[in-house]
Parts: sequence; C-alpha cells; structure tokens
Amino acid sequence: MVKLITYNIEYCEGMEGIWYQYLQFWKIFFPPRNLERRMVAALHKLKPDILALIEVDIGSLRSRGEDEVRFLEEKLGLTNFVEKVKYPLKGWLKLFHHIPILNKQANALVSRFPFTKVRYHVFHEGTKRMVIEATVKCPNPVTLLAAHLALGKKARAKQIKELVNIVNRIKNPVILMGDFNTFNGEEEIKELLKRTHLSDKISLDKKSIPLTEPAWHPTRRLDYILTSPQVKVKKYSVLKFHFSDHLPLMIDFEFRKGKHYKK
Repeated sequence: MVKLITYNIEYCEGMEGIWYQYLQFWKIFFPPRNLERRMVAALHKLKPDILALIEVDIGSLRSRGEDEVRFLEEKLGLTNFVEKVKYPLKGWLKLFHHIPILNKQANALVSRFPFTKVRYHVFHEGTKRMVIEATVKCPNPVTLLAAHLALGKKARAKQIKELVNIVNRIKNPVILMGDFNTFNGEEEIKELLKRTHLSDKISLDKKSIPLTEPAWHPTRRLDYILTSPQVKVKKYSVLKFHFSDHLPLMIDFEFRKGKHYKK
C-alpha cells in the first residue's frame, strides 16, 4: 500500500487556518519559526510515501533562506525530490525570477521512491504555469502530475484543456493532484474527467465533507487527487491540518491486477 498526500502549504506563512490572521498580513514575511516542525510532526505520524507540495518556499527571505522542500524531505525520512519555480522563463513572467520572494515560490514532489523520469510542462495561460511530471515505481510505474491552476476562470479553463493533452499523452497510470482553484465548483473539471481516463474518488471519504478551503471553515473544494483506473484507491481522506489556509488530501492506493479496468 502506498500513501500519498497533496498539500498547499501556503509557503509556511503561518496563517494556520485562522481567518483573523489575515488582518495582520505583514506577518507572512515573518512566519513562526516552529510552524515547519509542527507540520513535520503531524505528517510524520502518517508516514507518507509521496508528498506533493503546492506553494512551497525554496529559500527566500521569508523562509530565512531555508528550502522547505529539502527540510521536509530530510525530516520525513524521504529520499527524493523535485522542485520548480511556478513561473516560466519566457515572456513578461520571467521578471518574477528576479523579484525577491517570488523567485523562490515553487511546487514540488517528494518521494520515498526514486524518480525514473522527470519533465516540466508550462501552461500557455495564467500566472502560475508550471506542472511537474515525475514517474516512480512503487512497485509498478505510476506518473505523478502536480499542478497549481490559475485564479482567473478563463485562464484556468485553458489550463484544464492543456492538462487533458498532458494526461492523454502519458502511457503509465497517472495521479494528477494539486490546487485547481475551482472557485466555480467541480463542474470546472467535468471536461477533464470526461476526456481522460481519470476519476475522482473523494466519495470514499465517509467522515469528512469534501471541501478543502479555507481550512478554518471549508466552504469550497479547490484541491484534488485524480487517478487512473489502474490505481486502486483504498482510502481517501481530507486531513484536519491547520498549518495553512488549505486542508491536505491523502490517499492510500495499490495497483489493480489484470489488463481491463473500469473508470
């Protein structure tokens, strides 16, 4: 059984899912020093094999020069990671690579299993454009996709169409996850599910409401884990973590036997 978690950690800014902290927005530049350690303690109890991190700081002044991905990898006893700044190196968005703090805002994948193949896809629309693709064997090969979609509805719709093409070109079973920013509801990913082999197994979670944001009183679902038919999801959970404005998602999965699968 493989345990996977996707979590928008909001750069460990210290909002911790408490709404009134946003009234003291300047504190995001001086996050509490013990937040990462408390997050590690909570994650360590779950013993994840794969961790997808959205909105992670890889060494700016905000994180006091510390790469949060490397910190989590080491403290959780994981051995492999890939990280990538969210903004492309072409067009006007390349300016973000020269602006302090923004030039260290990234997404990442951390794994107990070695990565056998890593690729980066860049959306043509939106500000947040990076999609990380990485393949692991656990023990069967599965391709992981970590994405953070645009805030704007039109840009997000175009990004979802691009995700369809990315998923359909991959021959391995796929797990697509991240913060999709579906402010208009799950209808936004309907076309993605229709035009790919991916499916949404959140209904397996019988204990939690399927909402992930804001963490202190969830009213909408922005975060997803979508899986290929070959990936048998045994457990799906919305975790009650309050280290960010998002709640993390966790699945336990294994691989189905045989060549014929139902979506």
